[in-house]
Amino acid sequence: MKKYLLIVMVCGLLAACSGNENASQNEGAEAASSENNATATSSNANDTDQKETERAKEDSLKDEPQKDSKPAETNSEIPTTDTTSQENDLTDTEKELLRIPTVSIETPYGEDGNIEYEHTQKEIVEEYMDEDGRIYFALDEKPIRTIVSGENENMRNITNYGDAFIGILEEEAYELTDQKQIEEAYQLILSATPAQLQGEELDYRSYEEATNLERGITKMTYLIAPTLNDLDYIVQNQAYDHKALPILLEELESLGSPTLLPPAPQTAMDLQLFENMQAVQGMWGQLGQFENPKANRAEFEQLYFQVRKETLNLMARVNYTLSEEI
Repeated sequence: MKKYLLIVMVCGLLAACSGNENASQNEGAEAASSENNATATSSNANDTDQKETERAKEDSLKDEPQKDSKPAETNSEIPTTDTTSQENDLTDTEKELLRIPTVSIETPYGEDGNIEYEHTQKEIVEEYMDEDGRIYFALDEKPIRTIVSGENENMRNITNYGDAFIGILEEEAYELTDQKQIEEAYQLILSATPAQLQGEELDYRSYEEATNLERGITKMTYLIAPTLNDLDYIVQNQAYDHKALPILLEELESLGSPTLLPPAPQTAMDLQLFENMQAVQGMWGQLGQFENPKANRAEFEQLYFQVRKETLNLMARVNYTLSEEI
């Protein structure tokens, strides 16, 4: 079943980030919600059978701090197997559940093999910027555009003017199509209050008032949460033979691809946020490319916990920018 408690999983994400002593100390804000340290129940997979492993996972989820929320559809929950066995292959359905969901988009390329729509910087502003200073194209309006600049118009930059991360070669977007999930993703960002804002009376911009980049990060962190929590289950249980691990790493590697374009920055605050996003995106890809985690557990786990922490810090940064007027 695809039904799963996303709020529980993200709470696990917040808790694990704050509880790890090996995670890098980031100068960015840390969310207050990371102070709720939930201890996941660890079990030795070599000493337990399948039912005991499954029970341990359920117990660890019960230990996580929970918020009042109904179950939401998510991409995955690790099918628990005996990690000492090499014979328990995942079914096609189970493999699909481990994938981060995407939606297909129309190719951004024209018949000549180049990005179909091309504009100068002046044209894109004059023709498409709205009264709020925002340039936005929906997915069905081909938001990937080439922007021509330079004194002789000899510089071309491929730019994403949508509000979702888009894989231009894969022709897919990391998008939420359910309004309820969008609201849940937005509320999760609002729950990641950075330290400098704690105790203040905050007035956040609504999701509709968020920039393309703020929206894109909001949706991406919601979508990646189940993947990081599935990895957390493997790390906590030392289940490095689990058949799910290669699939999870493959998904993270895809997120680090240079052909996966975040929404372009369009405000002064977006510029810094974009740099933060690129750094975290690179870490997702680095974790996904990690070779032989079983033989290099200490290094893998150090990187893994750092990725979780920086993903949380990214959520806190979006929380901060949403508290500011554009």
